[in-house]
Amino acid sequence: MRKTLMPSLLMLALAACQSGDKAAAAAQTGATATPSPAAAAPSDPKQTAERAFAALRKIDPQFERLGYSELVGDIDQDGQDDVAVLYGTGTPDATMAAMQKLVVLMTRPGGPQALPQSDMPDFCPQLDKIEAGKLYLHQIDICSAARPKATDYYVYKWNGKTIVQAEHQTMPQRVLADLKPLGVAFRARDKKVVLDAMTFPLEASNWPVYDTELEKAAKAAGGKIDRAMAEKYYTDLFPNDRADLYADAIGDLQGRPLKTDSSGSTSSSSPGKDGITYGLVVQPDPDEDREESNDNRIVDARVDLGMAEGDGGQNLVLLLIEGQLKIVAMNTAG
Repeated sequence: MRKTLMPSLLMLALAACQSGDKAAAAAQTGATATPSPAAAAPSDPKQTAERAFAALRKIDPQFERLGYSELVGDIDQDGQDDVAVLYGTGTPDATMAAMQKLVVLMTRPGGPQALPQSDMPDFCPQLDKIEAGKLYLHQIDICSAARPKATDYYVYKWNGKTIVQAEHQTMPQRVLADLKPLGVAFRARDKKVVLDAMTFPLEASNWPVYDTELEKAAKAAGGKIDRAMAEKYYTDLFPNDRADLYADAIGDLQGRPLKTDSSGSTSSSSPGKDGITYGLVVQPDPDEDREESNDNRIVDARVDLGMAEGDGGQNLVLLLIEGQLKIVAMNTAG
């Protein structure tokens, strides 16, 4: 997929991401026609995309100038692939995009037809995937940022005439949903799922593995824990009682109210059994300067999954990195 180019303007307010020029509206007639079973046989995705680009050039001859990306897939499930194109827009003399525009082109017997811009999302979107007749997007916080952060997640589907919003998750809601299978894995002792949620090598100093075989192996490896070590000594990382605590915490926090404070952090808590309190804190944009650290990954949020009991407790630290939750550390006290 071609990557959309965006300027390095770090803290601009969210710009309007759609434009409704008359030329686009004029070129979009016929996109809502009923899909025809007599349409041509599906072609390969590259050919489908090229036909969509040719149609888009009639709407906006310069759409490629400031960078673009596309998804190819069957949105209306008529057996023919459609194309979603996201491209940069700006002033005529701009060299980098200030905003992003989404155009969805449906494959029709007469050629690709663009849906009306009025049906497109009113936020600044990024493309994720087309799957099972649905278009998946996420909203970014700063449309013109070189390293934008995700804030919300959306699913659009075909309603017989155009695409409409079918699902929406805020970032904390997405975090809770993504934690759920991790909780199941902790309960089932499914080390593959848990280890897949970690990025190796780990720094042994970030994990409570004191006086264990894993600590000895990590010391011999320069303080690093690789996946093979973690798999061999999995119960040193996650003893059964600890794994059950995390499974309980994740399960109890599902469906609990989420509260957002003045800093933008979202939290939730739940009284557990035996005097334990479970808590979740989701901090958006933890590296606000957006420097190219974290192995050049985009960190959308820091997640702390905690358990408190009297003066003691522990918490699992995760990062939401480009839509995926990754376990990065564990803290214990008491």
